[in-house]
Amino acid sequence: MVHQRSLCIYLLLSILFLLGMNAPTTALDVYQTGVSQEHANGIVAEIVHRVSERLGINLEMNYAPFARRLAMMKSGRIDIMGGLLKRKDREDYIYFVSTPYVNTSRKIFFVRRGEEHRIKKYEDLYGLTIGTKIHSKYFTRFDKDERLIKEPVPRVGQNFKKLLAGRIDAVIYSYRSGYTKLMEMGITDKVKPAIYFFEGDNPVFIGISKKSPLMGRKSDIEAIIHKMVESGEIQSAIDNFYQYLPKNR
Repeated sequence: MVHQRSLCIYLLLSILFLLGMNAPTTALDVYQTGVSQEHANGIVAEIVHRVSERLGINLEMNYAPFARRLAMMKSGRIDIMGGLLKRKDREDYIYFVSTPYVNTSRKIFFVRRGEEHRIKKYEDLYGLTIGTKIHSKYFTRFDKDERLIKEPVPRVGQNFKKLLAGRIDAVIYSYRSGYTKLMEMGITDKVKPAIYFFEGDNPVFIGISKKSPLMGRKSDIEAIIHKMVESGEIQSAIDNFYQYLPKNR
């Protein structure tokens, strides 16, 4: 009887051991990404998630302002991130996937309602105080123009509050994300796009931290993104995500 009981225990332990050996080690496949809290359910998060699904990895989301996320990419605490413009200073610590998932960009200067004609051309920006996000890039001329007065903050919502309080004159942001934020804040009747806006080549990339183990799979990531762009999947996802927006911009 004792022998049979011992045999049963031995068999049970053997089965548990074999099951443990064959269990998927998903913890090894978890990598870090990040977006701002205000874009927790945004299109950038969706696109990066689609890439991770095809890559066969799990992503853990970090919510942080853009400047902090760049620092996390630099240290390797974030492995992969979307919504990036390629700039020389960032290339020291970020590998930009060769195929951009967006090629053109439209940057709007949001102003208080009734002041839309205050900015009719680029030169009208001089002398105005413009709200920006810390470490964000918009378009080359604007980014490099040291004659402009820029006031950076961690979150775009802060800029819109400062605009309505009369503490700044305009807020630069992409139309889609900016208008979405206005809707969330319930101020679409108080803030409007200025007449002038930038539109042109301004490719947006997914980047991999050069300190991330994902650098070993950069070729796979390149192929995945290239296929998603060529098939129109990413553009379709973007169009569907923003289908609620007015079509005048």
